[in-house]
Amino acid sequence: MNLVIGTWDAAWGHTWVSRGFGKLYALKSLAGGSSLVVMDRAGVPLAEYPTPGAHSCHITFLDKEAVVSDYTSGTLSLFPLDPDGLPTSAPQILHFYGKGPHPVRQTSPHIHSSWISADGNSLVVADLGTDQLYRFSVREGRLDKDSRETFTLPAGCGPRHCAFGSGKLYVATELSDEVLVLDWPSMQIRQQCLVNDEHPGGGGHLLLSPDGKFLYASSRLKNDGIAVFRVVKDGLLERCGYYPTGIHPRHFCLSADGSLVFVACRDDDVVQIFERNAADGSISDAKYEISVEKPVYIDTYV
Repeated sequence: MNLVIGTWDAAWGHTWVSRGFGKLYALKSLAGGSSLVVMDRAGVPLAEYPTPGAHSCHITFLDKEAVVSDYTSGTLSLFPLDPDGLPTSAPQILHFYGKGPHPVRQTSPHIHSSWISADGNSLVVADLGTDQLYRFSVREGRLDKDSRETFTLPAGCGPRHCAFGSGKLYVATELSDEVLVLDWPSMQIRQQCLVNDEHPGGGGHLLLSPDGKFLYASSRLKNDGIAVFRVVKDGLLERCGYYPTGIHPRHFCLSADGSLVFVACRDDDVVQIFERNAADGSISDAKYEISVEKPVYIDTYV
């Protein structure tokens, strides 16, 4: 098993890393000019492509397109790809508009991420700045820009990341520290589940366990940790634990078999490794730690 760790530094900002087409793709997330860096599996850079957006922060792959979320500019950068996964031309830009009620965090759109549905036919885009989700159809491996549907979430929640379950879409909200449970594909909100009792406004990442029986969600800024939810009848959630982590668990992942949880704790300069009980979803105290300066992204691959 190999680990991919993205870090924060002045030259790259908050780095996101994705795998696709047998390569690694990393984002330099800067205000004055972000870029998409393509690397081989060993992390050797092959090429770099400027993104038109500011603070690009997330990558999703379609068969013929890379979809890059641009946080500060509130845009999507759509890179057409050749069969080897290399951009063939400058990206197209998809703009969004609006604002939310938070006087500082929601003065404009902030596209935080996009997520492909299990059948590959839809892409959901999370806009933290406007409390909206957008859904697009995927046709012949590309985003159908004219198919945009808009769904409004509770005011001030700040949607950040998503995960697809069986007949459900789970949404981690940064500003309200919740997981929202939506029916898929109707997008009707069925449940709002609090992640962090301290309400710090630092909701982070979320993941389903490999067997789909438990959902994990991180929270930062105060009482930092990971909440565990049991997936019960009809895909609804029941919180069954909250486990402290190091400071600022911005991102985390599970091993392929679900036995380990890897947590990137940015402000403790450490990746923590927890053992996970598959029967009840619980996680142990941190068993191991890897010293890494400002880790903000973590993933595993074989």
